[in-house]
Amino acid sequence: MNLKSFTSKAYTCLFPVAISMCLLTACYRLGHANNEITKIEVETGACLGPCQLTVTSIDSSLAYRYYGGKVSSRTHRPEDKFKIEGFYTGRVTQQFWDTLNAKLKKIDYQRLNAVYNHTVDDQGLEIIIHYKGKIKHISAQSASLPDSVADTFYWIADSYRRVKPKKSKSPISFEVSSLYPPLPPPQKPAHPRFPPPVVND
Repeated sequence: MNLKSFTSKAYTCLFPVAISMCLLTACYRLGHANNEITKIEVETGACLGPCQLTVTSIDSSLAYRYYGGKVSSRTHRPEDKFKIEGFYTGRVTQQFWDTLNAKLKKIDYQRLNAVYNHTVDDQGLEIIIHYKGKIKHISAQSASLPDSVADTFYWIADSYRRVKPKKSKSPISFEVSSLYPPLPPPQKPAHPRFPPPVVND
């Protein structure tokens, strides 16, 4: 086999490999180029019923933070056995983060209202989304949200079941306000009032 023939066969073998690598690289970049969200927090609050206070925080570094409040012991619902209490940390996969971005983009999160509150007694939610140097802050009642939007936010809130985070030894700070409500202002001490002295004639 002469050098020219060998070089020709080598190019023939390597060309498809090179093309495949280029396509894979392009697909990878295309898949991650649209992830404009850098962080999201979803808080589920109280309701007129056995709702659990939870906070789920996920960011573009794939860090996962979670808080679960006390689960009511009065309901004994089957789904309550899957709930967790306390502070937790973990990691999500890049595929999970890509899916989260795609779900939020599908509901056009940038154009959502800041408030959805035309219902009462259902569970309250607070959502904070960081993207492109901006912040989207949403306060809502669950039944006031469009179905697709509520499904997306609850998909994030229930993600601890798939992520399976580990219990944290120390508390975690979150951006949402419901978990750490402001303390009431200190009350000024009341001055005791004594009855006027009785003057005997």
